[in-house]
Formats: sequence, structure tokens, C-alpha cells
Amino acid sequence: MQKVLHYLYDPLCGWCYAAEALVEAVIGRATGPLEVRLHAGGLFDNTRLSDAKRAHIRIADARIGQMTGQVFGEAYLDDLLSDPATVYDSAQPIRGILTAEALKRGSGLPMLKALQRAHYRNGLRIAETPTIVSVAEAIGLDAAQFATEFEQMNERTLAEHLENTHRLMREVGARGYPTFVAQLGARFEVVPHERFYGNAEEFAEQISGIFISKHVPRT
Repeated sequence: MQKVLHYLYDPLCGWCYAAEALVEAVIGRATGPLEVRLHAGGLFDNTRLSDAKRAHIRIADARIGQMTGQVFGEAYLDDLLSDPATVYDSAQPIRGILTAEALKRGSGLPMLKALQRAHYRNGLRIAETPTIVSVAEAIGLDAAQFATEFEQMNERTLAEHLENTHRLMREVGARGYPTFVAQLGARFEVVPHERFYGNAEEFAEQISGIFISKHVPRT
């Protein structure tokens, strides 16, 4: 029976950046086939952040760094986050992740990781097409082919993906990002993750235990 870990995320969500190690630990610990299926949510819609919102994010980022060791670079903290003209738009990097996965199966997750690091570590504007294409090339995709496919991805494809994510969130009772949902067959279970920031291997152990317990035949 197929094992799936649904990962509900947004590329511009700081706590999703914090969850990077959790996802990698689950993949590294998996015994047998395990699919990590990405579901993007669309947290920001062509938005410029208020001073209060940027201050809130800065506090959250500091906490994330302390809890997980994730790096927040000077170019991000001093330039990108501090600039009131910075546009936060989840749709563009999500399109990039969907394009990467369409071009090469399994590339969506590396694309997400690379985009998050470009944003949080290097202070790059991942809502801009040239940055997205450059990131795709950095993970090994052909830049010209990616750029063509990226531009050809229509709004309907993106909208359907976002709606499917929101539908899944409603069905499982998810309230935000990130959310992890374990699926074995037709059974779904939301997996608490918050206490595992900084303890990724314990999170992976919890996921393994859920799949094992679900797989035990009923008597």
C-alpha cells in the first residue's frame, strides 16, 4: 500500500523554511517507497508588507534561527526584509516549483528548498522570473527549457493546484503552514510537528511509527 506524506506549505512561510530538516529527515529515514507530495497554499498575493508585519516576521525569524539553526542572511535581514518596496507574491515561486516537478519528477522539493534558501539566505527576490529561472538552473534543470515551460504554465493550472490544497486543508482540519498529513491508502492523519523543530530525527521516527501502526493488519 502506497505511503504518502502530504506537505502543505508556502515558499514564503518562515516556519516552512524551519521545517526543511523535518522533511529531509523523513526522506532519509524512510524504509521502502515513500512519496512526499507538495501542496502549496498561496500565503501572499502581490503584497508589500507593513512595518508591523515586517517587525513580526523579524521576531519569528530570530526564533526560527534559535530553534533550528536555519540561517537568515544579512542580504535578507538588512535589505530584502527591511525594504518596504519588496513584493511578496507566493504565486510565482509556486509556479516555479510546479514547473520543476513537471519537467523532472522529484524536482519540486529541491526547487522549494533552493528557492527558500535564495530568499532567506541570499536575499533574492524569488517573486521575479529571472531569479526563479536561475534557481532552477542551479538545481540542474535546463534554464531555457524551464523558462519556456514556466511562461507557458497557465493561471488555471496554478489556481487548480491552490484550490486542491485548500480543499485538503478543509478536509483534514489544517489551519496553516506547514502542515503534515500522513496517508496510507484512504486513511489520512494530521501529524503534529511543532515540538520537533530542532529534533528532526524524532519527527522522522514519529512518521515511521505512524505508517507502521497503520499498516498492521486488523484482527
